Amino acid sequence: MHTARKFALLGALAIVGATGACNSFLTGGELSNDPNRPTSGTPQSRFEATQPSLWALLSSDLARVTSVWMQQLEGINFQYTSVNIYVHDETTTGGFQAGLYTGGGLTDLRQVESESVADGDSLMLGQAQVMEAFMIGTGADLFGDLVYSQALTNTPNPTLDNQLDVYDAIQTLLDNAITNLGATGPTNFGAGGSDLVYNGDAGQWTRLAHTLKARFFLHTAEVRPGAYADALTQAQLGIVSSDDDYKAIWSGSINEQNFWYQFFVNQRAGYIVPGPNFVTLLQTTSDPRLHVYFNADESDLSDERLDPSFPQPLVTAEENLLIWSEAAYRTGATGPALTQLNAERAIAGAPAVSASGSALLHAILQEKYIAMFQNIEAYNDYKRTCFPNLTPTVEGLIIPARFFYDTSERQTDTNIPSPDAQPTRNANDPANAFDDFGVACTGQTP
Repeated sequence: MHTARKFALLGALAIVGATGACNSFLTGGELSNDPNRPTSGTPQSRFEATQPSLWALLSSDLARVTSVWMQQLEGINFQYTSVNIYVHDETTTGGFQAGLYTGGGLTDLRQVESESVADGDSLMLGQAQVMEAFMIGTGADLFGDLVYSQALTNTPNPTLDNQLDVYDAIQTLLDNAITNLGATGPTNFGAGGSDLVYNGDAGQWTRLAHTLKARFFLHTAEVRPGAYADALTQAQLGIVSSDDDYKAIWSGSINEQNFWYQFFVNQRAGYIVPGPNFVTLLQTTSDPRLHVYFNADESDLSDERLDPSFPQPLVTAEENLLIWSEAAYRTGATGPALTQLNAERAIAGAPAVSASGSALLHAILQEKYIAMFQNIEAYNDYKRTCFPNLTPTVEGLIIPARFFYDTSERQTDTNIPSPDAQPTRNANDPANAFDDFGVACTGQTP
C-alpha cells in the first residue's frame, strides 16, 4: 500500500525523534522540526504528509506524559521522575502547539481543502476537514483557548479563541465534512491510496467523523450537560467495528518505527515503567489486557506494544462504544448503556458484566480507563469525571489539568500569556469537588 511513499514521510519524523531528545526539558523531538512539509504536489500528496504529523502529535510526549499523570505508567528516571511529581513547563509538549499549524498541520490541510474545492473534489475536501477537526480539537483539549479563527490569516499576534468556541467550530466543520464525504460524481476522487489508514474509504471516514463528534461533545459535557445527548446521537453513527479503527501505521524498518518503540527501546529505556496501581487493577479484575499491555513480569510494555511496526490505536470502536455506553447511562438509558459496555468488552476479550445503578457507571468508567491505555482520552475523561479518583503522587498537589502553551508560540504571539498568567484549568474543565460516587476528588481539589 504505497509503502515507499508512506514511510519516507514517517522516516523523517522518526529521525527527528532519534536526534532531538536531549535538547530540552522533555521534548522527544518528534515535533521539533517541520515534519517533512511538502512544498508542491497534488492535494493527495499534501494530505499524505499530514497523517504522520497527526500520529506524531498523538503518540509522543503528550501520550507519555498523560499516561504517567493517569498512573497507568510511572516515571522513574531523569525527566520523567519530574513528570511523575507534576513538574512541567513550556517545553513539556515537545512542540505540539506549533505542530498544529506548521507543515503537515493546518497549513497543508487548508491548502488541500482549497485545492479540493477548485478541483470539485468534495470527497478529498471532507477527508481533509476531518483531519483538521481532529488536530485542532485535540489542541483545544490540552491548551484550552487556541488560535483558530485567525490562524493562517497573516494577522499579527492573532487572538486566542475561547476553547468552547473552538469546539463549536470543529463540530460545524465535522458536519460539513460528513456532507462532503457523501459526495459522488466523476471529480470526487478523494485521497485514495494516499490515505494511509482507510485507503480512501468514504464510509470509514464518515464513521470516524461521527466518533470524533461524540468525543468532542463528551469533552464539553461537564459544563454543558446536554452534550451527553449529542454524544449519544453521534456515537450511534460512529465506529462500532475494530475494522474501522483509526491507527498510526508503521513499517517497522529503521527510522519507520512506532513512537512507543522509539522511546522505550531506542531512546529512553528505563525512564518509564508500568504504573503499579494500574497493574494491580488489571490483576485483581483478571483483565485479559494485562499481558496485552505489559510483559510477563509487568516490568515493561509487552512485546506486541513494543514491536516497531505495532499499529498504535488512536480512535477505536472500543472508545466509541464506551462513549455510547456512558452517554446512554447519563441520559437515563441504562439498558443500552449495559449493552454497549458489554459490546466493548467483547472486543477486548473480557467477559460480559451485569450491573445497575452507580455500579454500572463505575463499570463503564473503569472500562474506559483501561481501554484508553496509551491514549490521551484517559486524561480527558479524568478531568471531566475524576475517575479514577487518583491520589496525587505528591501530597498537597493536584494533577495538572492543562498544558502550558509552547515557548515558540508565546514568543511570536503577544496574546499568549506568560506561564504564570495562564489558567490552571480550561473552560470545559472546572475542578470536581467530588467524583460521581460522592468521594472527595483529591487530585483536583487539594
